[in-house]
Amino acid sequence: MQDADFDPTATASILAQAWNSGDLLTALPAGNKPATLEQGYAAQDQLFQLAGGTRAGWKLGVGSPAAMRAANLSRPLAGQLDRARLHSSGVQLNLAAYTPVTIECEIAFVLDRDLPPLRGRQIEAADIRSTCVTFEVVRSRFVDRKTVGWPSFAADNVGFEALVVGQTVCEGVDPDVMRQLAENVVVYLNGEPRAKGLFDDTATDPLNSLAALYEHAAERCETLMAGHIITTGAMCEPFDISGPGHKIVARYFDHELTFSF
Repeated sequence: MQDADFDPTATASILAQAWNSGDLLTALPAGNKPATLEQGYAAQDQLFQLAGGTRAGWKLGVGSPAAMRAANLSRPLAGQLDRARLHSSGVQLNLAAYTPVTIECEIAFVLDRDLPPLRGRQIEAADIRSTCVTFEVVRSRFVDRKTVGWPSFAADNVGFEALVVGQTVCEGVDPDVMRQLAENVVVYLNGEPRAKGLFDDTATDPLNSLAALYEHAAERCETLMAGHIITTGAMCEPFDISGPGHKIVARYFDHELTFSF
């Protein structure tokens, strides 16, 4: 239940102003800081509405076993994808402000059917139309998103800025393909190798992230929609960059996914 003293709209307004101006917040004012993830997600909803977004899917973050353990989270954080911020390979992104961004190469699924809210829903093969690789650009409204508290980062839409979506690598979902992706992918920054696939407990399990989203949606009475994309968290080691003039490329199998600033 929401605290009657917490106004998610006021919190969202502060975050929206920072997003548009490029000013970074050290933290939210005490009176506007969500105390729980529930409050953070309520502010996230308001932020998404203020931005006039059209939901085209979801993103998961802080989802590897190591990251969740360090963050004292029981499951990944969830954010909403705005259709206007989804792009095809080769796009040149123009940011409202060139504050530091984090680049994450991820595995994503496209849903093949509507999934009404249901607690304890299990993943079925018929849920997933296809699997692809994405680049998520994370641009938080905070100087340090790791120190402001996870409810505040949830309110910040888990730092979502843009998603660059690659072509289908397989129909449905294939664990062998996902394993081979992590083994083969190399991310290049300005022509130099920068990141490879993660393994062990530093790696995000895409299916665990999807299952976590099912629970998140059920708790919030959200239907997950056919055709929406679910990007599941870092497959490769994330890295930070600042300013324009960068080109990022992922090479895997016979595919290439690329974008620039």
